Amino acid sequence: MRQTIGGTWLLGLMIVFIMLFVGFIVLTLNYSRTVRIKNEMIDMVEKYEGLNEQSIELVNNYLIYTNYDVEGTCVSRGEDTTGIYGSKNLNNTNLEPVREGEKYYYCIKKYDGTNTTNYYQIMIFYKFNLPVIGDTSSFIIKGTTSNFQSNDEDRYEDAIGD
Repeated sequence: MRQTIGGTWLLGLMIVFIMLFVGFIVLTLNYSRTVRIKNEMIDMVEKYEGLNEQSIELVNNYLIYTNYDVEGTCVSRGEDTTGIYGSKNLNNTNLEPVREGEKYYYCIKKYDGTNTTNYYQIMIFYKFNLPVIGDTSSFIIKGTTSNFQSNDEDRYEDAIGD
């Protein structure tokens, strides 16, 4: 009887450690995938020198190609939403002003750099889900482009707030 109780306790302990290990592996793989997607988005915005139809279309097509389907809120409660624009639909190139509590696929904010240069902060979302438990939480992954003289189209300059 004593061996049975000890064996059951040991089996339960092993299952817990296996679940923790699997959770850590899933966390690492999903996070590295999201960071890779963010880095590609930064490269696309830099390649086309800002927000124009080509860069937004390329970013949207890349997100569709990689099966990126995570949505999240770009701002916390009470945070200023001025100058932050997001994409609710990956099938068009329209960015809209971010509203508190609404979910977007990604968000972009333009900052004025030195002299005539600008840089962008790109925010995408990382969803932590475990195989058995399901979705547990969502996080924002932010990345910043280098400074460059942006070549935004008029409709994106208006949208970004220049």
